[in-house]
Amino acid sequence: MVHNWMEDDVQLYNTINEYYNVLFVPVEYVSKQNISSFYTSSLSFVTKIVKMDFMFPYRRNMFNIDILFNDKSSSDCFESRTTIEEIVSSVVSNRFNNKMELDLSNFCNDPEFSKRKINFYKLDLLANFKILMLRMGRDVKMLNLSNNQLNQVPLEILNFFTRGDMIGLNLSNNNIPSVQEQFRVGSKVEYLWLEGNPLCEELEINDYIKKILIKFPRLLELDGVRINQHGIIYPIFKHFVVTAQKKTKMVVEKFVTMYFNHYDSMPRTKINMFYDMNAVLTISTDFSDCEDLAMPHYAKCVRNIMHPIKRARTENKMCIFRSRNSITNLFEQFPESTHDVNTFNVDVLKHDSGQMLLVIDGIYKEQNQVLDGIYKENYTGDADNKKNISENYLQFRRTFIFNIHTANGVSLYHITNEMFSISLAERERKDNSFKFPIRKMNNLSLINPDKAEIKSISKAFKHLTMLKKSEVERRLKAHNWNINLALKEVIDDIRNDIICSEDMEEDNSFSDVSSEMD
Repeated sequence: MVHNWMEDDVQLYNTINEYYNVLFVPVEYVSKQNISSFYTSSLSFVTKIVKMDFMFPYRRNMFNIDILFNDKSSSDCFESRTTIEEIVSSVVSNRFNNKMELDLSNFCNDPEFSKRKINFYKLDLLANFKILMLRMGRDVKMLNLSNNQLNQVPLEILNFFTRGDMIGLNLSNNNIPSVQEQFRVGSKVEYLWLEGNPLCEELEINDYIKKILIKFPRLLELDGVRINQHGIIYPIFKHFVVTAQKKTKMVVEKFVTMYFNHYDSMPRTKINMFYDMNAVLTISTDFSDCEDLAMPHYAKCVRNIMHPIKRARTENKMCIFRSRNSITNLFEQFPESTHDVNTFNVDVLKHDSGQMLLVIDGIYKEQNQVLDGIYKENYTGDADNKKNISENYLQFRRTFIFNIHTANGVSLYHITNEMFSISLAERERKDNSFKFPIRKMNNLSLINPDKAEIKSISKAFKHLTMLKKSEVERRLKAHNWNINLALKEVIDDIRNDIICSEDMEEDNSFSDVSSEMD
């Protein structure tokens, strides 16, 4: 019992925990007549209270704690029913499924705790149940810690899982302020969710992605968006005709990110989730005859072509696609593509409770499916473009009309109509596209490295090869700071005995470069 406590129960628990340096699970908290009381079975906690003279400080005041041992109510709490350990173990076990996923989201508000009046006031209390956590850490592959009001990464909990086979971690919708601290570099995590934390709002998106990838080098998905060899799609230019409200901004960025990642990932089967069951799609192009030969997949499905002869060819064809499945099947027939989101312009023309109108234009490239002599023979472009004939650079404009309906308090967006216009990219736009480096999943390379990163990788490379600093930087720069390719070249040169002794460092003493090697 704590006298004259005016704050809430969680503040009391946190204050006691910080002062006595002990975690405990309180039961049946009651505040009445300036006395706040709760039960606990933690003898280590009780012992520390006794040693500290039944007092603790808070905001320049000292508070008294009285302890009643083994009264009738405590007997009801801890003797006649199952123990807290058994209750917590049951709750955790019920959240573990046969896919090796452990869902600890909103854990402290589990109905079982409320029913038994257990104040599981913070997730870190799970660290007290070591046997349970060790058992779970051995089996769990996907761990969900979302919606737990975490102010920092719960390392005490994660330590049980990082030693096992955990490859997925969901920390979304918490209060984590920074990625700099506490993330263990070199983890096995391949799937990570961080959206809904302050760190996502305070960082520029490019910095956010870069910092996360440094901390999690094996990452395949971030916030539900797959990281392919071209990196995460996000940095788009937005021009809102309507007011750029937070909801509009969030919806647009989420859609652009997810839609074009799925479109650029083969197969494109998942693209159907964005469309209404009865969605309608039309496609228009203005290609020449020669260009049509290079892209026959468009020639057979376009609708409103300006060229009168071509328009006559398609008058009797069904060039309107009138269902989710037909749209998906059409996109599946198109060749592999890559969009450069740095060229995107996004216009939001309308967004209300029932509808959103979105226009997106930009540049993308796709593999040329026709590499026969007909196209090459008729090609009249310059030599550089002819050399890169295996790729077509295209300019697009896509107009999406979304229907919005609400289910269980959640707004659901589905595309009901889309107009897809395509033309060959102008030379200037083509030359200014795809300028940003891409992330290769299996390469150890730096993207736009700063001086500190260059120094670190150079020191590590020098340690491995014993080359002079100038030679180290020359080789790394020649391979775009890809240490794998640079090392491969050095090994080949050593085998062929073509490395000059002048390029080698005379002092062969080893230095501590463990941090750079990490």
